[in-house]
Amino acid sequence: MEKQSPVAKLPGVLLFAMMSLAVIAATSASISPAWASLPGWLAALLLFRRLPRAMVYQISGMLAIGITCIAWVRLNHLPVEFTRVVSANIHVVALIASVTFLRLITQPNDRTSAALPKGKKALVKTTWGLHLFASVINLSAVMIFGNRMERAGKINRLQVILFSRAFCSGCYWSPFYVSIATALVYAPGSDFITLALAGIPIALAGLLITTWQLLRDDESDETHGYPLRFEALFIPLLLSTSVIALNKLFPAFPILTLITILAFLLTVSMLVVRNASASVRLLTSHVFTDLPNMYRELMLFLAAGVMSTGISAVLTGSNMSLGITGITPIIGGGFILAAILFSVIGVHPIITISILGSLLSNTPYSANLLGICMMMMWGNGIVVSPFSGINLSLQGRFGVSSFSIMRWNAGYTFTMLIVCIMALYIYHHSNLI
Repeated sequence: MEKQSPVAKLPGVLLFAMMSLAVIAATSASISPAWASLPGWLAALLLFRRLPRAMVYQISGMLAIGITCIAWVRLNHLPVEFTRVVSANIHVVALIASVTFLRLITQPNDRTSAALPKGKKALVKTTWGLHLFASVINLSAVMIFGNRMERAGKINRLQVILFSRAFCSGCYWSPFYVSIATALVYAPGSDFITLALAGIPIALAGLLITTWQLLRDDESDETHGYPLRFEALFIPLLLSTSVIALNKLFPAFPILTLITILAFLLTVSMLVVRNASASVRLLTSHVFTDLPNMYRELMLFLAAGVMSTGISAVLTGSNMSLGITGITPIIGGGFILAAILFSVIGVHPIITISILGSLLSNTPYSANLLGICMMMMWGNGIVVSPFSGINLSLQGRFGVSSFSIMRWNAGYTFTMLIVCIMALYIYHHSNLI
């Protein structure tokens, strides 16, 4: 491996410092969140040149909107919480950084010489297994599965469909996805366990719809799956249940910080148990080399924090709102539909959700219902968007057009929209949340 210069290592070091300081800021008054966010902003400056041009325009636009709003507020002698301007999403970014470490310990561990299974049963098993792995290590799981399955030939339509949907279904419940973290931030007062438990039936519905389609498709008989051994699912299941159990035991502890701590400490512990002598090398290599690869999420969430804080300040100062008296299942369905349409034209869900959270700042609503709605906005938006991270990654790695993926998932997305509205109706009228 080519030796990195100290300058090349700096972004990773800054991101690790940001993650550590964010934990301290969330659990102690000794450090302001603004100081915790400083290393993140410095890392963003160093990594900005890596951004693709489209994201440069998007992030620049978000920052311009936020700064313009803040300037308007100050010119009108209204208050702005500058600490929040720079640190609004810092705990979400810290969570993203911590979750990347899980890749060091969470691998499917299949035997590379094992023959790839083929047929309907193999595809169904692959879909559900990938979902559980992706719920912890996110997009990395898709690449691991895809790289192995590609050995049997070019990745085909059904494999792409299961990759996309199995991954995106995690948005509805997984504590290691930024969708639920974003919902907790922009729906203040929402409860993590309530959101996760309410989202599990939605994820199951998506997986069952996909399973049904795979079983009905004639092409599935000749399509290869992944040689997954279910004992390898132990760690993903352990991680998810640990977060839920610890949140139940310590409900007052900040949930995003709890996940951040757990993901990192469990990684360190397992690396030491497996091979203590190699653990330091693996951790430092991850910090220097892999951690900076979160630059897209880093800049999106930092810019979204500036934009949402600016918009919120304007709306608070002018007493503006959406003009609704609460969130009903139909209104929630409208939010989800809007997120889908905006995602199709390239607007990231974090933008839609942060703006929505700002617009609702003067509106009474059920925090849990809004939080679930936001997770649904994220899950439905990215599965159909030709510009989402998952679909662009599938295009770049396996040569499948992201617009073809949008077409293949269009009917599924419409079906999931109906499922989500029905779920919101049930949750709303049964007082389950």
